[in-house]
Amino acid sequence: MNQDEHIDEMWQQFHSIPEPAFKEVKTAALAAKILQQAGYEVTSGVGGTGVIGILDSHEPGPVVGLRSDMDCLIFTENYKEIGIHACGHDAHMSIVLTVAEMLAKNGIKSGKVKIVMQPAEEIGRGARTLLSTGVIDDIDYLLGLHLMPKELAASGQIVAQIHWTACTLLEAEISGQTAHGSMPNLGINAIDIGCSIINTINAIHMNPLESWSVKPTRFQTGEGALNAICDSATLGFDLRTTKNSEMEILKAKVFNIVKKTSELYGAQAKIKLVGSCPGSEDDLDILELIKTAIIAEVGSTGLILERTTTVGEDFNFYKQFRPKLKTGFIGLGCNLTPGLHDRNMHFNHKDLIHGVNVLYSLVNSLLKFEKE
Repeated sequence: MNQDEHIDEMWQQFHSIPEPAFKEVKTAALAAKILQQAGYEVTSGVGGTGVIGILDSHEPGPVVGLRSDMDCLIFTENYKEIGIHACGHDAHMSIVLTVAEMLAKNGIKSGKVKIVMQPAEEIGRGARTLLSTGVIDDIDYLLGLHLMPKELAASGQIVAQIHWTACTLLEAEISGQTAHGSMPNLGINAIDIGCSIINTINAIHMNPLESWSVKPTRFQTGEGALNAICDSATLGFDLRTTKNSEMEILKAKVFNIVKKTSELYGAQAKIKLVGSCPGSEDDLDILELIKTAIIAEVGSTGLILERTTTVGEDFNFYKQFRPKLKTGFIGLGCNLTPGLHDRNMHFNHKDLIHGVNVLYSLVNSLLKFEKE
């Protein structure tokens, strides 16, 4: 069996057992089995379903981490929820674990390799969960990857630097006062308040030289009688910025508008953070190594220097909470269509070997560095 066939066989195994966030039991067991068979020291159940594999040279040197996400997406079919790997995490696992096997087979001369199989990327909580366990603390360099839609990188192309967007999901609950529709002066109409909040948020102004957006994504209210003043409403908002500093400003504006507008009407508001992902912060020294590895694999014509996407990626939490950690993240072109998170997503499996070879080269290059 050649390397392409081996990767595809591994992909088929992971693809056949899709499991959502923090329920990746079979997935984690399979990953642990592959790492154990390759000779890694394996710890399972990290942060719930995470798996850590360690390959130690017993010689001085840095700790290089390779991270893959594990969870699938949930879709509804015939009124039943089903799991589908529609974001490529099955491919990510196959690539990272194949690299792990190669490193163990060929050996490392210095430092350690740490394989990080992370749960719950899709809900933005997996990275923070692993960070809370301390398993990332000794890693000096952490590498990751993602399959890219065809529009961003085609087959035979690899992106050296992905500018991930910072994103935040907020939910606001407005509590007013019910009253009979004939006497609205005795009530506090949550529908009026919700409309005012949305109109004011739509009038937010931020730095025009930076990319940002805030959108209302939910407005649920009015379940009572048609002749009663509505006393409650739930609003949802999606916030995105290209810089983490801009996100803090935007969040503060939204929080303030929700609170002050509600108070103006005499209502109460509770606003909570539902989810978030920070934007990417790149390490330029690793970036040069990534470019070199990509050119060696697919040539200069296959190198895409950078791509900007409005999607969030929880890999960026590692850098946010461990600022001294140096990170690198590649985008693998594979003619992926019709798009990520589409239940019919498919891609050219022959391109997975490019991801394997680039990451294998990067790990070996980083292991030669002296530990800082």
